[in-house]
Formats: sequence, C-alpha cells, structure tokens
Amino acid sequence: MGKPRQYLILAGWKKVGQSRCGPRVYRLMVAIVLMSSGLNNASALSATSGQDHVNLIAVTEDVGISFMHLYGGPEKGFIMEMAGSGGAWLDYDLDGWMDLLLVNSLPVVTPDPPATVDAYLRGELEHWDDAGHRFFRNGGGQFEEVSIAAGLRDVTWGNGVAVGDVDNDGFPDIYITAIGPNKLYRNNGDGTFSLWPSGAEDPRWGTSAVFTDWDDDGWLDLYVAHYVDIDAERIPALGDNACFYRGIEVHCGPEGLVGDVDAFYRNTGEGSFVPWPDAEIDVDKTFGLALLATDCDGDNQPDLYVATDSTMNLLYRHEPDHALLDWSLISGSGFSSSGREQAGMGVTSADYDGDGDFDLFVTNFQHDYNTLYRNMGECIFDDASEQLGFAVTSRAYMGWAPQFLDIDGDGDQDVFVANGHVYPQMSFEGLEPWEQRNLLYVNEIAQTGEAKFHEMGEDAGPGMDDLGSSRAVLLADYDNDADLDLLITNISRSPTLLQNAGEMALPALRLSLIGRSGNRSAYGAKVVVDSGDTSQIFELRGSDGYAGSNDPRLLIYLPGGVADRLQVTWRNGEVTTLEQIAPGWLLLDEQRGLIARKEP
Repeated sequence: MGKPRQYLILAGWKKVGQSRCGPRVYRLMVAIVLMSSGLNNASALSATSGQDHVNLIAVTEDVGISFMHLYGGPEKGFIMEMAGSGGAWLDYDLDGWMDLLLVNSLPVVTPDPPATVDAYLRGELEHWDDAGHRFFRNGGGQFEEVSIAAGLRDVTWGNGVAVGDVDNDGFPDIYITAIGPNKLYRNNGDGTFSLWPSGAEDPRWGTSAVFTDWDDDGWLDLYVAHYVDIDAERIPALGDNACFYRGIEVHCGPEGLVGDVDAFYRNTGEGSFVPWPDAEIDVDKTFGLALLATDCDGDNQPDLYVATDSTMNLLYRHEPDHALLDWSLISGSGFSSSGREQAGMGVTSADYDGDGDFDLFVTNFQHDYNTLYRNMGECIFDDASEQLGFAVTSRAYMGWAPQFLDIDGDGDQDVFVANGHVYPQMSFEGLEPWEQRNLLYVNEIAQTGEAKFHEMGEDAGPGMDDLGSSRAVLLADYDNDADLDLLITNISRSPTLLQNAGEMALPALRLSLIGRSGNRSAYGAKVVVDSGDTSQIFELRGSDGYAGSNDPRLLIYLPGGVADRLQVTWRNGEVTTLEQIAPGWLLLDEQRGLIARKEP
C-alpha cells in the first residue's frame, strides 16, 4: 500500500450566492498541498480489476461477537416465528468506531407472544441464559459485550431497529420494534441507555421502523411497519392441518390472516411522539415488512416506501404541506412488470445507473424474483429486473435484506442479498433448503459504462460459504479500513460478520455529517461527488434493507483520485460545497463547515 500521503488543508468561507427560495449557499474553498509525492491519478483510475479482488471472510467469533439468536422453536409452528430479528450499527460513545446492537427474542412462542414474554419475566418459564438483546462495544476492531452495563439487555419478542438522535443532543438513540410494545432507548451520553416513555410504544407486531424529518422542524419523526394483526383472530398453528406449501403442512399466513395498519408519529421535541394528525396510511392493512425514507422525486423532501408481503408495495410522496400522497399504484413500484403482487420482504435504494436519482431494489419470496425498479424520474419506476439478470438468478432463493453497496471500491453500486427459508419443513422433506447461500451482484458500469450485473456466488470469498436462514444485512466499516463490511443476522443461530478483505480499486473518502437546523443526525442530506469524469450521488438515511440500521458514515470512492467537487445539500436546503478534497475522513457540520479531517 505504501506510506500514506500527508496533506495540509487551508480553508476559508466564501459566499457564492442566494437563491430566490431563500437558503444561503456557501462554498468552502479547500487548498490541498501535497506534503510528499504527488497523487498518482493513473493508479487511482485503475478500477478495472476491483471486482476480481472481492474477498469476504467470516470473522464473527474472532472479533469477539458471541450471540445466539432466539426466535421460537425449530419447527416454526406459528407465523410469528418466521420473521427473525435485525440489529444496528451505531457509534454510541462517539469514539469513531461502530458499535453493534443485536436484537433478540425467546426460544418458545405461543399464540400470544407478549404473554410468553411476560410469563418468562415473572419466572414462570425456564430462564434461558441466551434471552435478551446483546450490545457490543467496538474497541478498535475487537468487540466487548456491554449489554447489561449499557442498559440494553431487555427481553422482548424483538424484531427491528431504527437509530437516530431523537432529542438532538448529539448521541444516537435506539428504537426497537417487537411483537408487544415497541421501545425507545435514549442515549444518556455516559455509555448507558434509558428506557424512555416516548408515546410510540405500540403493542402490535412491529417489523421495521425508520426515522425521518418529515415536517422540516429539525426533529426526527417515525414510521413503523406492521405485519399481521395477531389479535384479530386465532392464529392457526402447525398441526391444525390448515395450511400447506407444495403439499407439506406449514404454518399459516400471511394470506388468509388479517393485516395491520402501519403507524406514523410526529416528534414533538425532546423525544416525545404523537400520532401524525389526519395521516391516511395503509388503508388496506397490508403486511408490512421493510421500509425506507428516500427522496425519489428530487425535491429534497423524504418519500416513504414500504415493502409488503403478498400485497401491493406502498409509496408515499411528500406533499408541500407535509401530507402523504399515496403514489403506490401510479409509481409502478407497487407491482411487478406483469402487474402482479409480489411478497416484498426487504428494500434498499441507491443510484445504481449513475443518472442522478435513487432506484429501488425489493426482495421477494422463493420461486418469484427480486425486483429492481429503475427510477425514471418523479417517482415513476420501471421494473428492470429481467433485463439486468435479477429475474433469473434470484428465483431459487427466498430473499430478505438487500443492500446496495460498493463492495469493490470501484465507484459504482453493487447489490448484496440475504436469503433464508421460512418453512423448515421443506428442508426436513429434502425439497427446499432452510439455510440458503446469499447473493452478491457486482455492477459493471465502472468498467463498461453500462449498468450490468453479474452474480459472484462463492467466488466472493470463503465467508459466502457460511450458510444460515438469513434475515438482516447491516453495513458498516467496523474496522475503519475504508471498505464496507457486512453483519448478517441468521434466524435461530449466531450471526455472520463478513470482513471485506479485498483490495479496493480506488482511494476512499469517508464523510461524517452533523446536522443542525435540519435534524442532528443529518438524515435526508444528499451528497454529490464529482471525481474525474464520474459523478456520484448519495443519501444519508438510517434504516435500509430489513429490520436494521447501517453505519451512518458515507464511504465514497474517487475515480479521479480526489473529489474535484463535493456538494452537500442539507435537509433544510442549505448547501455546502468543497473543492479538491483528497482521500481521508472528513467531519462536516451544517453550520460550521469542515471541522475535522483525518488522513487515510
């Protein structure tokens, strides 16, 4: 790799104009003086072989992560036992290293999961040592469990996580969804969390959640997806001879059961939430599993997308008065290209084709295909799955969390998909495997100029051989070596941490953002980076994939060796522009500008 170059940064603010709409635009002029040999742009541009060096290695126990996920019994006799749990990466102590939360449940479920949890807490059931969430502090790439000390070893029938600074005190807070009351844990800033009565303790079956500042007031609001209404009627169990799949009796649902309405909350300030007034959402009571907040029409306002199981996926556009406009049917992203409902289980978003807007990738049930929706502009989507090869390669797998990421550091967006069955009976009968390999699609646009994907399979490294019935995929650069690693949760077994040990094709710029008037987490901020002849666009958001939250730091690879121009459009419309930025780690504040830099 050679000795890292050193840079001297000379910065000054210059006002460059004011739009008719009011927000001031500032440009931060950054002069970079090379203190050693000049940057070799020719080597920086050699991205042609990056995909040949993808090497994912399973290092879970080696780095100190010891966790057994509990989510019902081995037969999965109730539908409540199939969804699994996620987790979150967050820097809870602000030391620059991503810490890890893994959500847990219980090894036994009844038709009333909250009652099962209560019975366990009262001591009426056997005390399982593995119950309760797990929290691991990252100490420079090695992890130490601090669940009890941090106040996070709570026992619930846990599902998903959303992370965000709900009280704008500079420390990330945690919201965990469950079957039973969802819970908000506020970060006390001293290494501990406190369970906080937030007003968002919904007792229904919460799956995924997302924080977003919907009304531009600087406070993070909250959307929660709900799955089946477990109180509507008795949930059929395995042994009732009620439901069959390929001639084999399995648990019932979701079809034939009653769905449940999603929840949308407004943050009133200081971490208190109330139902959004007059919000009409999920009127058909869909089976919501995954969601994200993404700006699909380029108006610098978040839109909301919900991947739903066996029903039309939902898309709500942000109206000027902060109302939600149901765009599900019109958008083209509610159904497949043939107009069919699919079984949406996970969703991610990025600009995979380099045209400047955010596309969607939705995973679906086995024997169907995962769907890539190309954004044609104004939140109108086209199903491009077949022409890009996803329709054929994904049918043999049951998709859960997808994630867009630049796995090889060549400046384009690749796709990782976690897979796992929901019916262990199919594996018992030798028909379909419970544990399934995950998929990695490498984008070829950096090499060919055309967005095309090929699936690498086991060629992506020995870590791809670590099979499970996977659910969530959580992205983070846990070892701070300028590439993205992947934590995969597996239902009813330990997770898999895949260290990205491949050589990145290009130098990297890591960007940490601090919002001010437009929410402290800076969720909703958009970043455009011009480097060489390539322009890339990114969006800072918390939740993505399925039931989890990713590293909030943006990792951007530079085809030209430096960022010729970096523009951040903050959530409130303010714009910060930096020029001639070398690889390294930047901390950028909405009001103060560039406040810290670390060399690569």
